[in-house]
Amino acid sequence: MNQVIDIGNTLLKTAVFEGELLVAEARMDLTDSPRLLAFQDSFGFPESCIVSAVRHIPEWLLRHFEGRTRLIILDHSTPLPFAISYSTPETLGRDRIAAVAAAWKRFPDRNVLVIDMGTCITYDLLTAKGVYEGGAISPGLHMRFKALHSFTEKLPLIDPESPTPFVGKSTTESIRSGVMHGIQAEIDQTIASYEKIYEDLTVYVGGGDNKYFDKQLKYNIFAGSNLVVEGLKVILDFNEFQ
Repeated sequence: MNQVIDIGNTLLKTAVFEGELLVAEARMDLTDSPRLLAFQDSFGFPESCIVSAVRHIPEWLLRHFEGRTRLIILDHSTPLPFAISYSTPETLGRDRIAAVAAAWKRFPDRNVLVIDMGTCITYDLLTAKGVYEGGAISPGLHMRFKALHSFTEKLPLIDPESPTPFVGKSTTESIRSGVMHGIQAEIDQTIASYEKIYEDLTVYVGGGDNKYFDKQLKYNIFAGSNLVVEGLKVILDFNEFQ
């Protein structure tokens, strides 16, 4: 039995695998250590566990696994099944690395543009030769809504909806249209620009906010439920043989 843990800005996601079979998964607030410990008690300690964190890994979590599990902390020195052509690999987000690993497993020998729609929208290119070339980072859906509210005096903070009218008939609808259709146009144009450079491009989209856009995008895409967790499993399996 193996386990993966993805620590984001506010949430912790974990999944337990028996071979390739997903046995259980859970998500919880990053500060909710009792819930993770209870989840762990249900399955016991895994043989191996990989942890990815956008910031720091809580000390209580490290102590929990210490001496009981082979623990891999994903960083820029972790062996990967693909090469990285990036000027500052030490600054490369662990979530971006994991999402690319998921694409590498699912689409071998293909040019793949990975779009992960989370706190930020990230664009990452993996070539058919198995080389990660880099990409782009853009403000995410909720970040855009919060920015409009935070940097103005009167614009309200609203939630996303789909579908959204293109021509807003109220301030709320206008904000929603600007943010939602702006992201849709950004993604469509980014895909079009990459397709001019890379032949037979496969587009792989995931992340929590993908649900608002998967039916609106112009291009044929492959959607993944959780690219980071899927990719962490790929990296963990690869390191089992190192």
